[in-house]
Amino acid sequence: MESKSTESGLEELLRLSKEITRVEREQTKAEQDHAEQRQKVRELQQGLSELKVSVALEQLNPIATPEIIKEVSALKNKQTTGELRKVILDLSAELEKWVDSTSGSNQDMDSIKRSVKTLAILIELLFSIE
Repeated sequence: MESKSTESGLEELLRLSKEITRVEREQTKAEQDHAEQRQKVRELQQGLSELKVSVALEQLNPIATPEIIKEVSALKNKQTTGELRKVILDLSAELEKWVDSTSGSNQDMDSIKRSVKTLAILIELLFSIE
């Protein structure tokens, strides 16, 4: 009777061992699938980012300075936008100074000044909370 019980216990241990191995394989496979999915998402995001940069470059080429074109072009290979933020803030500050120094106090100019200052404040706010 005891040998039957021992065999039964060994069989149960073997069965549990196989079950644990199967579950571990499934978990490993699920983790690999998840990692592959994350990689695909990263690749799609990178492709979308490159497309956005290309569209922006097309729009900027006829109007922007070479420095800005160069900075935007460099974004294709970067994951962060810190340098672009600096260019935007510098451009905003330059525009603000230009509007302030432009003489004339007609209503249109006052409206432009308010709009430029509002834009500068909103850009700084956006960058500070992202």
